[in-house]
Amino acid sequence: MVRVDIEAIVMASDSIPSVIVLRERQTTGDGDMPPRALSIETGSFEATAISRGIEHAAGGRPLTHDLFVETMSRLGVKLERIEINAMDAPVFYSRLVLVNVDQIGETNEFTVDSRPSDALSLAVRVNAPVYVEDEVMNRAGTLSPAEGSPMDQDELEEFDQAVQALSPDDF
Repeated sequence: MVRVDIEAIVMASDSIPSVIVLRERQTTGDGDMPPRALSIETGSFEATAISRGIEHAAGGRPLTHDLFVETMSRLGVKLERIEINAMDAPVFYSRLVLVNVDQIGETNEFTVDSRPSDALSLAVRVNAPVYVEDEVMNRAGTLSPAEGSPMDQDELEEFDQAVQALSPDDF
């Protein structure tokens, strides 16, 4: 599993899906390999719920994810982490990894199947870490340029020329 952070939320409307971009954390000092990014399509309501959780936006009444966090807290259950553990393109699968301490003091860990958007909404509300299975990242991830990495000017100019040469008929 690789640890990721939410890099961006691209909000859309109508029938166009929103996109959540997760970026791999750099865990080693090896600067040769750029971090990978994983884009997950979701609905606009789900993207808004994640965004509200990041911003810690308080509303008049609790939303479903806020209610779930409060319920877990009252039951003594903690969201330890979320794991995006499988995919069947374009659908991603995830699970909540929850822990509680029973009456005799033993810690119990259990998992609950979840949509990634719901899992992310909960994770941002309680600051739980997010992990992606290596196989999922390898299959669906893309390389993300490292922050501060120099852009090759020749490549940028070549790309710009290719874009300028496109016409609507090319699509």
